[in-house]
Amino acid sequence: MTFANPMTISSAVQHALNHVTEEHYTLQADGSKLPQTSAPEIIATMLDLLQPAPGQRILEIGTGSGYSTALLSHLVGEQGHITSLDIDPSLTRRAEQRLRADGRTNVTLLTDNGAASVPVTAPVDGIIAWATVEHIPAAWTRQTLPGAVIVTPISVTDLAKTFLVIRARRGEHDRALTADRLLRAGFVEATPHTVEQWIIPPHRVDALTHDDDGRPWWMSATWLRSSDTTSGQDLLHRLISDSRQEPGPLTDQHNAADFYTYLLALRPKELTTAALGEPLWRIGAATPTGIALITQHEAHHQVAAGDNSAADLLAGWARQWRNLGEPGLNQLRPQLHAVKGEWEVRIVPPALTTAPAT
Repeated sequence: MTFANPMTISSAVQHALNHVTEEHYTLQADGSKLPQTSAPEIIATMLDLLQPAPGQRILEIGTGSGYSTALLSHLVGEQGHITSLDIDPSLTRRAEQRLRADGRTNVTLLTDNGAASVPVTAPVDGIIAWATVEHIPAAWTRQTLPGAVIVTPISVTDLAKTFLVIRARRGEHDRALTADRLLRAGFVEATPHTVEQWIIPPHRVDALTHDDDGRPWWMSATWLRSSDTTSGQDLLHRLISDSRQEPGPLTDQHNAADFYTYLLALRPKELTTAALGEPLWRIGAATPTGIALITQHEAHHQVAAGDNSAADLLAGWARQWRNLGEPGLNQLRPQLHAVKGEWEVRIVPPALTTAPAT
């Protein structure tokens, strides 16, 4: 099995891309793009992972603009059917109008969460989601046929904003899932209610404050959940008032995205995600007395505050990554664990036989 991003798009998906007009779905009346729109290349890659075939029934979680729904409609053909759910009724109505205008008759749109229950009567051949779930819900596996494929962004640690896209497959004789592909892509979190803002994650934020301009600064760290919560607030205030820019744990010749993914697999207890008054989130290390953060795509410099304890940890993880040959997505393996009927996903680095505890 391989765990890399697909490098080419299948002829079936390419044919759908050629026959569905993206702008019909994604552009608003003023010419701007609908915010709930994923990048076309990510949509194409995830559809390629799903591999929908003519005549299949597919469940889509997160209708959004309706563009991916139209592509799925084309891929399954007139004998197939797409059921698409979205938590936001305004998006469901908008997508329905555009799908109808585009002649897509093999689609049913429903306003529903989709993460807790699935209001679909017939079992489906595949499920694709465009919102990050904490676990693969038991309702999804109950709704799938043997051998069905599930493609979804999913949290892979207990921290905010730490997710990857996986492809999982249901067993032919039971509801057990196995995963065989990983993809880096970013999606909003699935929630049971419509969310008006996405700057502050809806899950796993352990410390939150605002600067003088009202911008939110947050951090997520598992050790904060069993300690004095003022430690997180103190670190955020230090970042606001006394942060420093300094060389990061890698050079600009290293692949920061691979290091980021490795950290998601390593999951040391000091691992931390945070946002510094902006939509961009960062990853790094934090202790009660220090914090050091890099971005997903740039690790040759870092933002730090407090003492050097966190920077030393981050540098140590980078040395370990380099000593292992700088593993990236190709060398990492997804593990699925059944938890109360749902499926939790963790990523295992090549040097470890079992994932470290979080």
